Amino acid sequence: MSNPQTNSDGENRHRKPFKKIAMTFVRWGIILLVMVWVIREVVTTGRDVANYQWTLHIGWMLVAVISYLIGYLPAGIYWHIVLRKLGQKPTLYRSLRAYYIGHLGKYIPGKAMVVAIRAGLVRDESVKTSVAVVCVFLETLTMMAVGAMISAILLIIFFHDQTRLMLVAVGLMIVSGLPVTPFFFRKLVRIAGLVKTDEETLLVLNKFDAKLLLCGIGLMVVTWFFLGVSLCTTICGVGISLGDSWFVVVQHLPRFITASALSTVAGFLSMIPGGFGVREMILYELMQRYFNTTALPTGLSPRAAGLVVASVTRLVSILSELVLSIILYAIRSKK
Repeated sequence: MSNPQTNSDGENRHRKPFKKIAMTFVRWGIILLVMVWVIREVVTTGRDVANYQWTLHIGWMLVAVISYLIGYLPAGIYWHIVLRKLGQKPTLYRSLRAYYIGHLGKYIPGKAMVVAIRAGLVRDESVKTSVAVVCVFLETLTMMAVGAMISAILLIIFFHDQTRLMLVAVGLMIVSGLPVTPFFFRKLVRIAGLVKTDEETLLVLNKFDAKLLLCGIGLMVVTWFFLGVSLCTTICGVGISLGDSWFVVVQHLPRFITASALSTVAGFLSMIPGGFGVREMILYELMQRYFNTTALPTGLSPRAAGLVVASVTRLVSILSELVLSIILYAIRSKK
């Protein structure tokens, strides 16, 4: 008689290649659709963008860069708090250094490099690698869940006519939110085999509770606020006026926070390196709707303005992360 356990193991081995192939097709399908969208929009709006005389305001762009980097500081602090709560003892600088440099890994296919870089840089005799890896997933999923939650809430309050985007935000909130609840996260680590956990690591996970999650939610709200400010100042930086007074700018800030959060979360869950294309696509749609209702410089269409803002926003994030990572990598932390 055949052993049922042997049959089950054989079926699992056959299923794994199938799942891998299926996920590869899905990923390349998304990439193909995004490429088609990018090419179409560039062709459609390319002439307007090329003919318009852009005025770059360095001061505003500098504020956009600073706001972007400050925005990730609360998230980095949460990553440090989680490490300490789960029994590890890195210094704050060591945690933040690993956190910021780790962002460069998201531009490499597979998302694994973020985990490898961050866990590798923070690891020492006081930090266990398996716990550091678990903390990377916890911090990242918390940030995405809060971003989706903020998007859903702001869309419902301020932009209730955008039903489709509200449904997208709610869906993203559920997908990324459930795994960060203490009960589901502990189950996820065990079932999905995120790391080769031992009993000590699994016991450490019991220290992740509702209080720690609420702390993360509060810090991530601050993160998304500043990322929205970065988007706002990027728009000013490319020469598009947001209004005659600060009151008008503040009035529209919920839109910028929503656009920044929803586009980033969707880009992350797409599994495309850096969310390239997906992030720009959603950001472009939200900004285009905004530019349809605001005064634009003569000769600039809302579609062209949306495309430029989405592209420049990407450049701001890449350059900010690259420059800061070089500086932090050169300044090594003390043991």
